[in-house]
Amino acid sequence: MIKKIFYLLSLLIIIFPAYTQQIKQVRTIPSIDQIAPPYLSTALLINPCLDISLSGFDDSDDDTIKMVDEAKAAYPANTCNNPALANKLFKARFLQYSTITLVDDPWNLDIEIVEQNKLISQCKDTACLDKALDSIISQLYPLYISIPIHRSPTSGQLCSDKIDLASDKKMDLVIKKLVASLSTDDNCGSKDFSDYVDNPIGEDKSKPYTNVLFDICKSNIGDLFIVDCKMFGNQVNTQAWIYLLKPNIEPKLLFNSYEAPFYPLNSICNGMPDLMTSDRYSSGEHHNVYYRYNGQQYEAAYSYSDVHLSRDDKGNSTSIADLIEKKEIICK
Repeated sequence: MIKKIFYLLSLLIIIFPAYTQQIKQVRTIPSIDQIAPPYLSTALLINPCLDISLSGFDDSDDDTIKMVDEAKAAYPANTCNNPALANKLFKARFLQYSTITLVDDPWNLDIEIVEQNKLISQCKDTACLDKALDSIISQLYPLYISIPIHRSPTSGQLCSDKIDLASDKKMDLVIKKLVASLSTDDNCGSKDFSDYVDNPIGEDKSKPYTNVLFDICKSNIGDLFIVDCKMFGNQVNTQAWIYLLKPNIEPKLLFNSYEAPFYPLNSICNGMPDLMTSDRYSSGEHHNVYYRYNGQQYEAAYSYSDVHLSRDDKGNSTSIADLIEKKEIICK
């Protein structure tokens, strides 16, 4: 009998390996005592009922005490005196600001979160707050647990085909001037691009005559010149540019970031894919920026600090979005 059960379990693993793997990788919500936010503002964002005396932050500092008092004052009286309600508040806030870091279109989720927080702000008593928190958790929890633990941003396509402009003498000269100007000390740290003059466009772009890498390709809005500084050693971020190329017209700068490389996403705005950059501030914090094309150039539409909170026994990291900045870009 035991052998039969073992056989059936083995058969289940063979037939449904993806299912068994999914069981091992269930996303969970950490408890309050499992997280250790590096900043007081981050701690209060997800736990407004923070006990400052047990938090590790300076409970004798007037500014700290003021921040804690203001966070609690935003909710009905006695909210933090009810452990079950305080924990539910933490769960709802965690789901809001952790899920933002998991989706590829945080500006859309942000709209829902703004409405949820508006609903909370209208509560005058704990009964209303309890009901509002239940609604938030029921909305966000299914999304939170459905997103794979090990994931990367969905990768879109910025260009359709690469092109070679070596036969176009005017454009060839324009590109050479751009490469020379972007290879200066102020940009990519190199003035040595004299050898480039003797190398036509389309040659190996990794040669030492310049400190930039580039591509020329077709897009929905025309030919693009995409260039970024080479990275060396343990460097993880660089500067990048995207220019629109048109005959007899100066190249038009569409995008520039010091936090590149950038990643095209599947979402589209005004005919061009959205872009994302993720700058590593430290081992526990990244600055994520989402850019949308406004019809003329790319603008930062949404950004936040991705702040590490905890890591479970399987090594899976938990983080939330703090210091959110946003700008609405109209997409047609």
